[in-house]
Amino acid sequence: MADKKRILFVGSFNPPADGRIGGQYFACRSLIDSDLKDDFDFLLVDSTLDTIHVSSVFLRLHKVGLRVLRCVRELLLSDVDAVLLFSSSGLSFIEKGSVGLLGKLLGKKVVIFPRSGPIIDNVKRSRLYRSYLSTVLRSCDALICQSDYWRGFFLSMVPEGSGDKLVVIENWLPDACFSEGGQKAYPQVMDRPLRLLYFNRIEKRKGIYDFLEAMLLLERSGAWVEAKIYGDGSECENVKRFIAEHQLKNTEYMGWLSADKKEVISSFDLCLFTSHSEGFPNALLEVMALGVPVVSCRVGAVNDLIVSGRNGFLVDVESPGQIAQAVHAVLREPALLQEFSRRSVERVKQANRLDDAITKFRSLLSAL
Repeated sequence: MADKKRILFVGSFNPPADGRIGGQYFACRSLIDSDLKDDFDFLLVDSTLDTIHVSSVFLRLHKVGLRVLRCVRELLLSDVDAVLLFSSSGLSFIEKGSVGLLGKLLGKKVVIFPRSGPIIDNVKRSRLYRSYLSTVLRSCDALICQSDYWRGFFLSMVPEGSGDKLVVIENWLPDACFSEGGQKAYPQVMDRPLRLLYFNRIEKRKGIYDFLEAMLLLERSGAWVEAKIYGDGSECENVKRFIAEHQLKNTEYMGWLSADKKEVISSFDLCLFTSHSEGFPNALLEVMALGVPVVSCRVGAVNDLIVSGRNGFLVDVESPGQIAQAVHAVLREPALLQEFSRRSVERVKQANRLDDAITKFRSLLSAL
């Protein structure tokens, strides 16, 4: 039997210290725990953040330096054939990009997978960052894009005729995350409050205050709704204060959701996803896989995941009024929920299964 191809894989493999597991950890872990390990020898360098809470760049620099040095050592001494880099935005892409550039300098095949919406903001704010990102993308052998939306974004940063190196692999879920049994049932006439879900980090850039403002608008209009907020982040105490100060009776903060996740999510009628930027949010996949339709801002791969009016509603970023209007549309025509639910499950089952992602990764890595 031929020796396995050795791949230096830089990503998130160890659970964060605070136990708050994110999409990057799941993505990396699910690949190395799959039967890909029978075909490839993965040399792992962990880049998991200590916490999902936003932390200072200066606090992270020390660990970044140590990781880069570890990668340099492995590239020089471990007979590596290829480099696979899972990156976020900001400092994360700078770090992973530097490893990729070094890998190319040493004659290695390099694949990079940027997985964060704010990378668009990084490019808009800084010409230097855009130039660096373009240099990394041009030098790598393959760039994995989370959706067609992201392929279009990155296409402008590689030379004309280099589009073949841009490979789309949408985020994925294991079969255990999908709804068991039949289709989720909704009442044809709402004889109870419409149950609304916020399932995301509790941060300003995740749109938590847009969500709360929408709930205020709904309460003032007399809409028969009740909402629960699940998540953790730097704005938790401020969110509790907002709810209390505005006497928001239709909204409750529940904390981090870990136990009985499928049962809890399935109990809701509609998820409101209010992020200001996203790559391809796993939270949305989890919700849709359980048949819960979504009202989401037009961000990142959400533009590919949701077709407004077919399997959910899309609204503009930072638009509480549009969010409230979408909820009113469902209240006026609750039959939409059944249609959206069925089509949401169909969409995710068709394109976002773990087995399909593994097949695509095997093909990509084997071809290097």
